[in-house]
Formats: sequence, C-alpha cells, structure tokens
Amino acid sequence: MINNNIEKKLAEVGLKVPNILLPNKDIDYSKFSCIAADQYTQDISYWEKVKKYVGDSPSALNLIYPEAELEQIIDDKENFDSILSNRIENINANMEKYLKDKIYEDIGKCFVYVERKNDDAIRKGLIVAIDIEKYDYNNGAKTLMRATEKTVIERLKVRKKIRKNASLDMPHIMVLIDDKQDKLFSAIKKMDLANDDKNKLYDFDLMFESGHLTGYRISNEKFIEDILDVLIDLKNNSIDDFLYAVGDGNHSLAAAKDVYSETGRGRYALIEIVNLYDEGLKFYPIHRLVYGISKEKFKNETGVDADKPLPLQDMQKVLDEKGYKIDYIHGKEECLKLAEDNNNTAIVYDKFSTDTLFNDVINNGSLCRKSFSMGNAKDKRFYLEAQKIL
Repeated sequence: MINNNIEKKLAEVGLKVPNILLPNKDIDYSKFSCIAADQYTQDISYWEKVKKYVGDSPSALNLIYPEAELEQIIDDKENFDSILSNRIENINANMEKYLKDKIYEDIGKCFVYVERKNDDAIRKGLIVAIDIEKYDYNNGAKTLMRATEKTVIERLKVRKKIRKNASLDMPHIMVLIDDKQDKLFSAIKKMDLANDDKNKLYDFDLMFESGHLTGYRISNEKFIEDILDVLIDLKNNSIDDFLYAVGDGNHSLAAAKDVYSETGRGRYALIEIVNLYDEGLKFYPIHRLVYGISKEKFKNETGVDADKPLPLQDMQKVLDEKGYKIDYIHGKEECLKLAEDNNNTAIVYDKFSTDTLFNDVINNGSLCRKSFSMGNAKDKRFYLEAQKIL
C-alpha cells in the first residue's frame, strides 16, 4: 500500500506505481520478448524469422500486429477490414488466454529498473505508469508530457482498433527526461538493487543478437520516494513544466490517449523513462525513401538535389506538398540500397543533434514525423512487462 505522501508526489509528476505483469518463470524469456511492432517495416523476412524462432512457445509476438504484416495487406481494399478484424480478435483472445493460463503473472506494485546492454554500452531505463491526462500529442501542447514529433492521425486508426478492447498494455514507449547531471539513475544506483537477489526479475539475452536485458524490482517505499523527489526537482527546474518528451512510441501513446478519451479505459500507460544524455542511448536521423522517382526527376520536380537535401524539417514540407509516397528508413546504407535497387530516391542525413531537443519542442512545437531514431532497429525496446488495462 502506497502512503499518502508518496501518492501526492506521484500525482505531482504524473505517475502511478503499476501492478506489473511478467511471464512466469517457466517461460523462455528469449522467445517471449520481441521487438516493437513498428520496427523492420520493410523487412517481412525478419518477422518470419521471429515466427520460426518462437514456434509454439508463448510470446509477445502473439499479442501484437507487426506493421510489416500490415504493409502486406494495406492495398487490399476489399479484404483489409476483415483481415484486420480477425487478427485483432486473435490478439485480444491471446491476451485473455495469457492471463487466464497465468502465462502472465502479477508480481505486485513496483517500478522496474532496466539495463539494456547493446554492444559495449548499457542503456538505463525506469518502467513506470504515466497519467495520460498529463499528455497531449498536439503541436504546441503545454502539458507535462509532450510529443517530440508530429503525430500522423492516419497512423492512429489501426492502433486504436487494436487497443480498444485489449486487456493488456505492453509498452514499447520510451520517454526522455532532460537530466544532464544524471540525478535519476545516480539515485537508483545508490539503491544497490543487484545486491539483493529478491530484486532481480529477469536476466537474459534478447533474440537475434539484440543485446541483453536485466530488470530489477523497485517496491521499497523509500526508494520510490527518492525517485519521485528527483523527478520533482527536475520538474521544478524545467522550462515551461516540460518534464517528459516522448521519444519512441508516440503513435502508440497517442492511440492510448484517444482510446482513454473515448472509453475511459487505460488512464495510466506503461512507459520507460530514459535520460536524454544516457551514454547507452544513441540518436540517429531517420532517412526518407521516395518511391518510383529517380534523383534526376526528383530534382526537376522539387529543385532539391537529393544528395544535398534541405534541413530535415524543411525537406519534409517539400515531400508533403508534392504528395510523394515515402517510407522512413532507419539505416543509411539500407536506404541507399533500396533506392539503388528499385530506382527510388534516397534522402539521407549524417546526424541528429539532441542538444536543443527540449527547447525546440517548447519554442517550435513538435518536430516533423520520424525525425530521429533512438538507436538502431535492433536496439529498440522489446516487449516484456505488461499491466492490465482498466
């Protein structure tokens, strides 16, 4: 039971201590945990490989709809709705089955401290439940939590349908805090969570060389209050009361916001808080692949040399105005190869600077959609923890 003082502090920073669900100890976590559904959208072979690897084992794969599979049916106007409905019914049924069969078990109220090791770096995260009423994805929002990139309303339709009757909330949402002195994770380090075996929740390798994941329970009230005190301090020293910037998963959180507004279900969404300055967090620009047009024709139509593109925010306006069919590619080499092989045009960037990210959102509103990626595709958040949607 959380005491009243902690409840007040939770409300001040828009959080709740969630009832965390985890796969039971008999489950193979390396098969259960899979990457976010919005990754490898142009690589259906990746998802086929995941299916083969998972086989009949319980897996988060059975609780999501990979966007790569959606891409395969998007142009099937006659059958799209029925295929989508059937798939969503299966997802909802699987969620209910995983609860009924105790594949997912309630480990109680806690935060979860996560260490994600990729290559030689470790990215630190804190899983909490955040109050959706403190979030607004619209451009120019003045809420505690804001989108860093423009929300494409069209992309919310399918996600809302999936969430509307879902019984489980599984996050791939990563929310940034502007914590240059690393106060939050320094406080967590002092808790020495690894010294008590009761705290360790999981410790395993992710599939396909995507790194290693370790998670620790934080249920001690003093530890929770220490975390909240840091967040309150960051909030009090923030500009414009802007504490949380949604980095990854904005469209999923936006869909959750809409579903909550329409149904009253799911006021608190699971997210992972990450420090903008975490040494294990790499930011990359997201590149544009313009379909069915050569570089020469693209230059003739836009006046822009694709090899020397405009700054991203301006470039996106040109692409939108022309109405080109485009895709967003995370790897520079992959984007260039897709253009070369299929007579498309690649628009690539060398870097994305995070130094002014919070100020840019405050002063100019959200950036254009798909401005940056937090890590390469394989570094993205994997599904594991869940909570019931109430």
